[in-house]
Formats: sequence, C-alpha cells, structure tokens
Amino acid sequence: MTTDSQKVDTAGSIQHVEGGSGPAAPAMLESADTNWQFFEASPDGVKILDCDGRLIFVNHNGLKALEADFETIGSRRWIELWPDSSRPEVEAAFNEARAGTSSRFTALRPTLKGTPRWWDVVISPIKDRAGTVISLMSISRDVTPSLQLADTLKRSEQQFQALANNIAQLAWMADSKGQLFWLNQRWLDYTGSTMETSLGEGWRIFHHPDHVARVVDKWQRCTAEGRIWEDLFPLRGAEGGYRWFLSRAMPVRNANGVIEFWCGTNTDVTDARHQSQRLRKLARIIELSHEAMLVRERGGRIVMWNRGCEELFGYSRAQAMTKTSFDLLCPRNLQSQETCDEKICENRSWSGEVHYVASDGMDVWVDSRQELISIGDKDLILETNRDITERRQADQVRALLVAELNHRVKNNLAVVQSIAAQTARTMDEPKKFVPRFNARLQSLAAAHNTLSDVPWCGAPIVDLIESQISVLGGEADRIDLRGPPVDLPPQTAQQLALILHELSANALQYGALSAATGKIEIDWTVIEGDRPTVDLTWRETGGPEVTPPVGRGFGLTLVERSRSLPNIKTSIDFEPKGVVVRVLLQARTAGDRELFNPGERLLRPRVVPVRTHSLNERRILIMDGSLSRALLLEDMLESAGYAVSGPIAAASAAIAELTERPADLVAIDVDEIGDGEIAQLLIEVAKRGIACVAIGTSGRLAKIKAGAFSALVSKPIDRDSLLRAVRASLNDDIDAYDDLI
Repeated sequence: MTTDSQKVDTAGSIQHVEGGSGPAAPAMLESADTNWQFFEASPDGVKILDCDGRLIFVNHNGLKALEADFETIGSRRWIELWPDSSRPEVEAAFNEARAGTSSRFTALRPTLKGTPRWWDVVISPIKDRAGTVISLMSISRDVTPSLQLADTLKRSEQQFQALANNIAQLAWMADSKGQLFWLNQRWLDYTGSTMETSLGEGWRIFHHPDHVARVVDKWQRCTAEGRIWEDLFPLRGAEGGYRWFLSRAMPVRNANGVIEFWCGTNTDVTDARHQSQRLRKLARIIELSHEAMLVRERGGRIVMWNRGCEELFGYSRAQAMTKTSFDLLCPRNLQSQETCDEKICENRSWSGEVHYVASDGMDVWVDSRQELISIGDKDLILETNRDITERRQADQVRALLVAELNHRVKNNLAVVQSIAAQTARTMDEPKKFVPRFNARLQSLAAAHNTLSDVPWCGAPIVDLIESQISVLGGEADRIDLRGPPVDLPPQTAQQLALILHELSANALQYGALSAATGKIEIDWTVIEGDRPTVDLTWRETGGPEVTPPVGRGFGLTLVERSRSLPNIKTSIDFEPKGVVVRVLLQARTAGDRELFNPGERLLRPRVVPVRTHSLNERRILIMDGSLSRALLLEDMLESAGYAVSGPIAAASAAIAELTERPADLVAIDVDEIGDGEIAQLLIEVAKRGIACVAIGTSGRLAKIKAGAFSALVSKPIDRDSLLRAVRASLNDDIDAYDDLI
C-alpha cells in the first residue's frame, strides 16, 4: 500500500499522485494494488480523471497510442488534449459523465507527434459507496483503420454506383438461383420501373411474350448448369416499344468454385441488328445479281465475292477471299490500292472504267462504281462492276477501221492515179481514154466487191477470176478453170485483178476470145512451204496466131512491172498458138487475216473456263439462338463456298424452312437450343436423310446423344475443324478442298 507522498512506479501507469487532489486520490490509492494490473492489460487506452478533468492515471497502451509520456500530459486537463474541432463534443460527454451518466462519442484527436487518429471514447463516472462521483474513467479505442476502411468502402460503393449507372448497358446481378437482387439505373430508366417491381422474377414482364418462354427456359438451364449466359431478345421500354438486346452474364464463384451470384449486362443491338439484317438482305441480292459485285476491306482483302464476279473474272470465291482485289485482278490503268482507297474515302465514292485481267489472262474492261460503307469500326468498299469489254473492243475496232479505211483509200487513189497516167500515156486520142479508163476502174471495183464479201480477210481466187471476166462480158463456157480452193491476201488480190483484167481485155480484142473457136485455160496449184505460194498459168488456145507486140501498152507494162512486187511474180510468153502468162502469188495465211482485219482479233469472243460448283450446290441450315455466333458460323461456311440459311432458334421454324428450301446439312448450336427442340428436329431430319452437325462446349456435347449427329465440333469454334466436319458429313472429298483452309 502506498502513501500520499509515495511515487507509484508501475509499467507506466500511475506516474505521480503526490499531494492528491481531493478525495479521489486516496480512494484510487486504496485500490491501486488490485486494479493497476487490470488497466495495464487492457488493449484500449484507459485514463482516470478527477472531477476537474485532470489526468490521474493513463495506462501503457494509452500513452503509446498518444505517442506521449505521463510527465508531458499529467498536469493537463483531458479536454485540452483534443483539437478545437472536437472539443464541443468532448466537453458535452465530460459534463454528462461528471453529472453521473456514461457517454460515448467518436472524434478526431491527433497524437502529440501530430499523427491523425480517430477515437471511439466511452467516458463513465466512478462513484463512491454513497453514489457520489469521485472521478471519471475514459476508455479510448483507436478506430482509425476501421473508419478508413469504411470510408474506402463508401467511396468504392459510390464509384461502383457511378460506373454502373452511367455505362451504356443495362446491368444487373442475380443470386445463385437466378433471382435478380440488383439493377442499375439504366435498367430502371429504360423500363420505367422501380427496383421493387423488377427484382426477383419481376424482370420477366418486360420481355416480349413471343420470346419470354424461350429466354426463361434458357436462363434456368444456364444457372442450373453454371454455364455462361448469352441470348438475344427484345425488351419493352418505358414508352411501350421494344428494342433488341444482347444479354451476357458470368457466374462469380467462391474459393471452392461454388457460384455465389451472377453479373450480367444487356447491350442494345437494335440498330446493329437492323443494319445486319439489311446487309444480309443486300448480300442475298448481290449474290443473285449477274453484275460482278464484291466487298473488300479498305486496303485489305476481299470479304465478299458474288457469282457475277465468278462468271466475269473466272476466279472462284475461295480463290478470291484470300487476296486483295489489286493482287487478284491486276488493274492496268489504276495506281496503287492505297492511292485509290484514299480517293474513295475522300469523296465517299468513285466511278470510272477499269482495265482488269481475268483468270485466263484475257483483258476485261468494266464500268466500276466503288462506294465506302462503314460497319462498326470497319471501313468497307462495295465495288459494282458492269462488263463493258465488248464496247471497249468495238471502240478499238472502230478506231482501227477508220485508220485502215484511210490507208486503203489512199492506196486506191494511188492505184487510180497510176491507172489514169498509164492509160493516158498509151492512148493517142482522148476519146479512147475514157472507155479504157472506165473499164479498168470497173475491174478494180469488182475486186473490191469480192474482198468486201469476205470482210477484206482474203479473196477466193475463183471468185476473183470470174468477176474480172464478167466485167468484160466474156463467155464463161469458153474459160476453163482448174485448181484447188485458195484465198489471196487483199493487196495481192487487187494486183492480180488488174492483171486478169488486162489479159481478158486483150483476149477479147486480139486473142483467143476474138475467134469463135478460141478458149482460155486458167489452172493453178498450191506450193506448200513456210509461206504457201499459188502457181497460176493463163494459157490461150484456138485464137489468131500470136506475134510479139512492137510497142508497150498498159497491160504489158502492168504484167512486166509486177515482176518486182514482193508478193507476186509474173512472166509472159507470146507463143504462136496463144499467149501464156505465169503468175506466182503468195497465198493468204492466218496471220494475213489478222493483218488485214485487225478488228477480228479484238472481237473474238472470250471463252470463260467452265468450273464446277460442287460446294455452291450445298446448302446448310444454321440452328442457333445466338445471333453473334450464328453470324460467325455463316461467315466461315460462306467463305468456303457453301450456301447458308438461318439462323433459326425454334425446331418448328427450322422444319418449315427445310420444307420450303431443302438443305443438305443442319448445323445445331446445342448450347443455345434445348433438348426438346433438338430431339424434335432430329426426328424430322432423319426422315429427310439430312446430316446434322452438333456444335457446343465439351461439357454440353458430353450430355447429348452424340450418335444422332454425323459430327461434333467443340467450342471455341475452329474454322478448320468446322469445315472438315461439314465435308465429312456431306461425304465431300476433303483432300480436294485443302486449299480452302
């Protein structure tokens, strides 16, 4: 037991009670030996105050929490340890305790070193046996960490609410049974409902009556099996209209893998769905169009290639989808693809004539219109090509023919000028000039007629001889023609026509045809070689005796000068029985045909190689309740050349589709279609002999009747695996299409 003047040296508890302070000190000292150990063991800060509020005792943990020693604070009043902001609350609690009532408060009090601390304080009166308050006890607990945690949680809650209520999606949470217990403000604003009406199963009333049963059934199956939820359905808005939403939810599991709750979002895809439907309809129209239409990525590969392109350019869809249009069609009159795409993006469209090269190497001219279309974050270019190859060829032919006409007119004028000069030189009287000149012009005209009958590609030698004899009125039965069919090039034919005209005129006036018994024999043979040659002989018999001429007329001059021409050689003998003329001429070849009729090559029809369309004849029906995955399947199958219909989610609708448009195979996403729907469809396709491929997660595939399907494809879907399963189900030759993968 201590006395009033003794110093109690415990572990830092009662540091000094010298002199006491009224009746509290003796009372405290009387029980110090039994109580100090209890106070020191307390984890909280314990303080004993006299009725004036001065500190009598502070336990060790109290001093440690205050970051102080008793010598520093022992002479101060307890209220003075609190900052001004907390003192009104502290004084009120102190006064209540001094009046005999316990009080509790939470306030900020920094340590003596300035460290901020929040304290949960209980201050109670200590009474003697008579019930008089003789001192006060303050028990302080540091609640700074818990308040900071609460503040952090509060801020997190505020941030979560701000994020959840401001995202574009309708967000929600459901318990492990699938009952909704939270909805964000977006949901409430869109539906115009309250939290109370939408929680639990109240959300069902906002679903379209045609879809709610399917959605509920699928949601119940997903929550029961713990599978990720994904579906597409219409929801009614506050104004009564419906919009389409893509819903997705993930289960949140605890450390043991047990589902505690579900987090889900509904994303408005109405506009995207309408655009997708419009594009799908547009794709069908494009596919049926005979015009060559393709869609390509800006600066990238071809993503759509219709049958019109296959027919015009000769490349299959599988060949086209792996390349860019510039690499595939090699446009000859365009710059780089980057430059062209920049022009298209600048004006949103471009049109003009493009010179492409087809698969067989032939030139293909098209009137092309290219338009920029944006889908989501992708820029695509729709290119429509109308075949104008024939028109371009006709333009080239017209230009060639005009040039050829100019050339031939000049040549003919030169021939006419030469005939006129030679005729005038051999005529003594002007009145004899006109008939001779006209006769020679008629001969030239007859040769032109013969050439015109065969578009100037070569004159048959028989027609040419007969035309010259008919011009002069000779008797055909007195002329004996013998030789094989052969054509002469146009220029050679003109030269031979003039020679035959002069020989015929001379025979009628002076030679064999001037006598009643005279005849003319014309025979020819073809000498084969690198350049076939016609050896023609003109022989007159039965006419007057022939003597060599003294002078040189036009006819003799023409025959003799023809010896120096490149394509014709002549010789003449004046035998007494009749004139004999031998003419060697070059025959027409295939090259001559193109030389003298260049338009023929341009107008030659292009033969597009015949290709088989075994894949295009195959039709596949997709049965899937998820639009996004169905579009992925459709893209994979169409890029491989299959015709695709769907997606369809109900078995009855699928059966109706198969009745209207039979399919070769049905691809079923078993994750999205219920067992009842699958069983109903399998019965119908078995009757029709249609193969079925099941697509799903490994867990779901393990639960279905695998024997009813021709192949199983597990998710995530691999394009190679899908196509191999389809081809195996259709009994297609897999190796023949390896280049498509």
